Amino acid sequence: MENKQISLTVPKPILDASKKYCDELGYRNLQEFIVDLMRRTVVFGNIEKYKKIEARMKNGVGVKKFNTKDAVEYIRGL
Repeated sequence: MENKQISLTVPKPILDASKKYCDELGYRNLQEFIVDLMRRTVVFGNIEKYKKIEARMKNGVGVKKFNTKDAVEYIRGL
């Protein structure tokens, strides 16, 4: 996996509170905390999004209804 460097500007009170939080939870540094926060936000956000999509599909909301032939054609076109 390729890493990319970014620059981040945050208000000092948030930075100070984040550093304290990192120390309390045992993060090695602030960077590790921020990467973990981003990872959790993306992963959990996607899980919630897919759960909502699945619920809509189960309820038939916004779902395309295909006959077998059209379904096969649609899948082959993906």
